[in-house]
Amino acid sequence: MAPTAEVVALADEAHLSGEGRKFFYAAKPQILGAQEFAGRCVDGRAAPAKPAGDGAVGCFARVGGASSIVLYAPADPRLRGSVVESAAHETLHAAWAQLSAATQAQLGPLLEVEVAVLPADDPMRAQIAGSVGTQPQNRPTELFAYVGTQVWRDGGLAPQLEAAYSKVITDRAALVAVRRGQDSLLAAMRSDIKASSQAAANHSAANAQARAQYEADRSAVESYRQKLQVQVSKLALMSPEQRRQTRLSWVWWDGTDLPLALAEDTLGGAAALLARDDADLRRRDAAIEAAEAAVAGEHARDAGQVADLTALEAQLDPASAQ
Repeated sequence: MAPTAEVVALADEAHLSGEGRKFFYAAKPQILGAQEFAGRCVDGRAAPAKPAGDGAVGCFARVGGASSIVLYAPADPRLRGSVVESAAHETLHAAWAQLSAATQAQLGPLLEVEVAVLPADDPMRAQIAGSVGTQPQNRPTELFAYVGTQVWRDGGLAPQLEAAYSKVITDRAALVAVRRGQDSLLAAMRSDIKASSQAAANHSAANAQARAQYEADRSAVESYRQKLQVQVSKLALMSPEQRRQTRLSWVWWDGTDLPLALAEDTLGGAAALLARDDADLRRRDAAIEAAEAAVAGEHARDAGQVADLTALEAQLDPASAQ
């Protein structure tokens, strides 16, 4: 039976060669969502490929002369690279099974060297350990599949390894770039969230400082409003002659100097300053409220980004995506 268009497209994206396609198509790959995939890749059924978490995302099994491949496809198209990598990974398991014992014995130590030079915190180490589990006999095929899909160095790996891989994959550098592209996407999302959250925190701090200064200035204005009312009341109780003789100077709350002058003139100047302050406070309050609303929007966007990333990362593990 001819492969479906979906299977052919996956083979294209995985850069499978003609021989690689034969292995892949012969296994009649099933590409399943999280619920359909549940329970399909278990110990004893296949050699699973695992992501950074614990959930298998694909498996290859060979019983008698028949082989099968089951792949988990995340629902979000941004994670298409996951199923592409899994398709190549499981095809490499099928290819390894066809190698002679002598060839496997030759490639095994070369694969161990490639893994040995990986950084101690490289996620692939945990992936290999999880896939091998309690079946050490599976280590060579797992190394072959993981190294083939995730490890690339300029100039390639050992010639014997690249020769074996080239029979299955036409452009291994491009295949490894699929994984790196997906990792870069997630890393960029995490970086954006961190930067955005820090910016929102900085804006919140600036707003809090502006609000505190506003409240302090508003309190000062209110205090001087009451003082002005007291002075106006005192002046109102005086006779016209007393008012004509009364002189008054004042230093306004913000340091503005009202020099000695007729009391009515000084208090008129103070009233003008008060009107100025009221207008300024209204303007500042409106500006701070707008800035606070903007920060609330930033926090909402940050929450949305975090939720998006969390959901995306959960989809990498089919057990979490159900």
